[in-house]
Amino acid sequence: MENSMNNDGNVPEKPTQDPSGQLPSLVLNLYRRLPFGRKHLFGHDNADQAAEYFVVNRVPHKHHSSWRPVFYRGDNPKYSGPEYNSSPSTPVGRALRTKMWNSFHIQMGDGVSEVLENKARIKKRRSHERKQKLRKFFCMGEKPPAEPLEDPQEVQGLVAVFEMKRGKFLGRTLTWQLGGQRYQWKGTRRFSKGPFKGLKGMSHSLKLVDANNNIIATFEKDRWASYKRSERLGGPPNKKRQFLGTLRRFPSATDAPSPAAVLEAVRAGGQDGEDTSKLPEKLTKYLNLQGSHSGDLTEEAIAFTCWIAVEAEHRLRYKIFDLIEEVFENLGGA
Repeated sequence: MENSMNNDGNVPEKPTQDPSGQLPSLVLNLYRRLPFGRKHLFGHDNADQAAEYFVVNRVPHKHHSSWRPVFYRGDNPKYSGPEYNSSPSTPVGRALRTKMWNSFHIQMGDGVSEVLENKARIKKRRSHERKQKLRKFFCMGEKPPAEPLEDPQEVQGLVAVFEMKRGKFLGRTLTWQLGGQRYQWKGTRRFSKGPFKGLKGMSHSLKLVDANNNIIATFEKDRWASYKRSERLGGPPNKKRQFLGTLRRFPSATDAPSPAAVLEAVRAGGQDGEDTSKLPEKLTKYLNLQGSHSGDLTEEAIAFTCWIAVEAEHRLRYKIFDLIEEVFENLGGA
């Protein structure tokens, strides 16, 4: 990363291939749109430019069973569509996590939007059936639904699932694999002098490397972001935003696969009998590796996993306080 040497000798770790001197092929700023991790966006310095990606997480922390972030291609989905004179934002990713933020199961592809529509159809039908049972209990006649109820439809778009997990308990390294390529989000610094020379120091920044230790992307975090005021933009789609850091994607090595090659590798991985039995049924129920995908799957996976890595580190710092609060809540209930 492009950090210069600090006075304490904590300098960037030197990988096999350093992207210094190379211009990044993609630069996106990560902003917090709402507090507690409920909304984030990857956008540009110019506030007039639409965000490239948006993350909505209605129940952001505390309980892993309710953590369901949805990753959108486009700007704030609340203010997107023809009625706002903008292209609609498309859900292209969602994720689940374990209790201590050590493992994440991620679903990617254009078919994610169809999966969410099917879930909405099932929820609407169940709600209607529940209301009819209640009406029958009170000897009331059946009432037709306000809108026609639809059955779940076959998913046509790509739905691929992969796992991202830590190498060791509460470690910083997060490993994931897509299209036969292995990636790792890692810390960026080592001490260069003093009694701790060679040991890893504390850094808020992250780097993404491949199996050959080539740097694919970096995330440089503003360590004082939590203490700065939000930037007020005035109106929708984002009335205000708080800068968290910068994601940079660098030109890959010459043997790096193209977006089309990654898509073909994902499809071939399923044909070769990739084991999905250990993945959650909630994500594999609509698995469709042969579906269509209109975006850059690798870029979208990099952005989504970057947000997950940053959010996980931020939440883990407050995990002990959440556990203490939950213990006292249970004691009070007893």
